[in-house]
Amino acid sequence: MIREAVAADIPRLVEMGRRFIRESSYRGRIGINPNALRQLMGKMVGLPCGVVFVSENDGKAIGMVGVHVYDHPMSGELFANELFWWVEPEERGCGMKLKKRAEAWARAMGAVRMQMTAPNDRIAQIYRASGYYKLEELYQMDL
Repeated sequence: MIREAVAADIPRLVEMGRRFIRESSYRGRIGINPNALRQLMGKMVGLPCGVVFVSENDGKAIGMVGVHVYDHPMSGELFANELFWWVEPEERGCGMKLKKRAEAWARAMGAVRMQMTAPNDRIAQIYRASGYYKLEELYQMDL
């Protein structure tokens, strides 16, 4: 089942966010800050221009996608942007449903484009197969 997250989901969303950072390409590249994750999830759950969808199995959240819409600073067009997308590895199988739900929400909000971050080649292939195109790559350096 996929549903919109509520405030009571925030501790579980933070738990999944911590695991996402530990087990993804972000490991060692960004810090794990539970307070920052809690603030992000709280803002996303209560934001009129943002949403978090969760996938549940037996009443437990096993996946999440967080999306917000904003006016693109260069074009003024309404864009949707995925901030995070994660499904617990042992529960994989609902990720595409989460992505499609986020896309439908973005369309309903009036967004004309959606941007998703591909942290690895496997995810990039999923995006390409779904009709996404590569716009640019993100590079990071420790200062």
